[in-house]
Amino acid sequence: MFFNNKCCHDKIPPHIHPAKGFVELGGLRCDLHKHCFEGIAGKIIPCGNSHVHEVCIITDIVDCHCHKLIGKTGPAIPTGCGNHIHLMEGYTTCNDGHKHRVNVATGIEEPICYD
Repeated sequence: MFFNNKCCHDKIPPHIHPAKGFVELGGLRCDLHKHCFEGIAGKIIPCGNSHVHEVCIITDIVDCHCHKLIGKTGPAIPTGCGNHIHLMEGYTTCNDGHKHRVNVATGIEEPICYD
């Protein structure tokens, strides 16, 4: 579904990233619509010289259905001052006979650290 890159970082502190946006227009011809979502790119998966995050976010309900974004982000992309973002791209789950394309970046603000 989303990036599943082989990467890894030995000394990245545990953190999460906010992720919000809209999926691309989708649905049946007579029922084109979008969904919005807001959640987090969660658990770190270390790999090589970088890391990725697990993603499991549910969209809002439109036309009596919603979708899930499930997978992994791409590797860290430096944004300066020691911060970074991750890209997520792929498709939502198929619900109500259709799926939506997703292409979004995690929040640019500093990642939220945890122990």
